[in-house]
Amino acid sequence: VVEETTVKAEADPPQPGDTCSDEEIYQFTITPPPTSPPTDNPDKCAVGVSVECTPRGEVEDCGSIVVARTRCNERPLAMVFKYNGGTCDQSDNIQPPTLFQCFDFNGGPPTTPGEQSFIRVTDIKGGSIIYHEDFVAVGDDYTVEDQPFEVDANMNVSIYRNSGDNGFGE
Repeated sequence: VVEETTVKAEADPPQPGDTCSDEEIYQFTITPPPTSPPTDNPDKCAVGVSVECTPRGEVEDCGSIVVARTRCNERPLAMVFKYNGGTCDQSDNIQPPTLFQCFDFNGGPPTTPGEQSFIRVTDIKGGSIIYHEDFVAVGDDYTVEDQPFEVDANMNVSIYRNSGDNGFGE
């Protein structure tokens, strides 16, 4: 079975007017293992792509690369956040002080990769919409959504040591 997948990458160019994109087509020849009938579709395989980052210039690691900020034209149905842990001092947010407030308690959330915190994300209007409520390990991604509805522009994110304690901060 020959599978083909296309990978497209776009980035902000270093100079306005330049283009900064690339597209590659990859072909894989896969021999599926024999299966017992009935088989849904033995000729199809899922293809995953792993991307590695190689920092250049003054950047020491990929986590410290400054990401260009973009504004959505429409309200999203879901957003994925990477949980880095840490105190309010390391927060990176472009919201004005009236919309972004951060408070640390008990030294703030952990920063050790793999250490877990309980994260609850709700609407800011009253907390009746729960976008996310679960444990997340430092370094992992978590999804904020309320399918099939759109995500509010402003939300309240609370991070706790356990699911029922007073927390590290908001």
